[in-house]
Amino acid sequence: MRRYLGLFILMLAMFAITGCGNTLSRKEYTIATGSKSGVYYPIGEVLDSILKSQCPDVTIKVIETAGSVENIQLLKEGKADLALVQNDIAYYACNGEAMFEGNKITNVSGIATLFPEIVQFIVRKDSNINSFAELTGKKIAIGGKNSGTRYNVEQIFGLAGMQNQVNCVYIEPKEAMEEMKAGNIDGFVYTSGLPNPSVIELAKSVEINLVPIDLELTQKIVNKYSFYYPSTIEPKQYPGQDNEINALEINAVLVSGSTVDENDQYLLTKYLFGKPNELGQAHPRLSKVTKTRLRQQMPINLGTGAHRAHSEQD
Repeated sequence: MRRYLGLFILMLAMFAITGCGNTLSRKEYTIATGSKSGVYYPIGEVLDSILKSQCPDVTIKVIETAGSVENIQLLKEGKADLALVQNDIAYYACNGEAMFEGNKITNVSGIATLFPEIVQFIVRKDSNINSFAELTGKKIAIGGKNSGTRYNVEQIFGLAGMQNQVNCVYIEPKEAMEEMKAGNIDGFVYTSGLPNPSVIELAKSVEINLVPIDLELTQKIVNKYSFYYPSTIEPKQYPGQDNEINALEINAVLVSGSTVDENDQYLLTKYLFGKPNELGQAHPRLSKVTKTRLRQQMPINLGTGAHRAHSEQD
């Protein structure tokens, strides 16, 4: 009897050392994020720190990327295990639409909905663009040709009847900001969480305005596309922005590829999101996460392991 008691105590000690009541199959997982100056990369670092608090010997390696489209491709090719992506990009990938037309991705499943991202129309203040209609005839950067932002803008311009009335430039936000500083473009569009650090830095060099989206147009877009939601940009998000701005939002979601099996997906979901009320302490971007929101507004199938982990919180 004493021998069994000693064995039991030894097992408890081993669990205490590992920090995980159940064991992940690997010591390292990779997560595709975005640029270091953006929002996704630091969120990836936060997820790594949360997992380490539960499993000190397991690491999430954060990969810097060009964003959602590249992240999905990395999952498809097995070069990343997890990825942060816009919910519309996840939808396009799993349905073979937009930039994934003819290239449907079948090995991606949802883990959690994290935080809203706002489609931000940012212009030079001296361009005198104060309404959405005044974008007509202006030179606006709308992201790279395979970017999620480009499709956001084209959908919005399409329903506004402005698809051929704006001089659209296909460059990424980093280059767009330099072009805007130089006065070569009137503005750019950036789908990102609020506030975006690089836009804050831009506003220190050139005065900016944020262009509101008309409520009538917002309703048209929400009615047509299931991954958009009405939103606002609260005052003081950026230097010189004193008023609330009507806007549209999508969601940043965490997804995984086929390199993460069902049990690992279950454990990763459990360890990362098992205490949703504490996520805001790790990063303010996660402050509005609730156990219900974690699986709401997910545009693709929730993974079996993730669904089991979320269900245990009910």
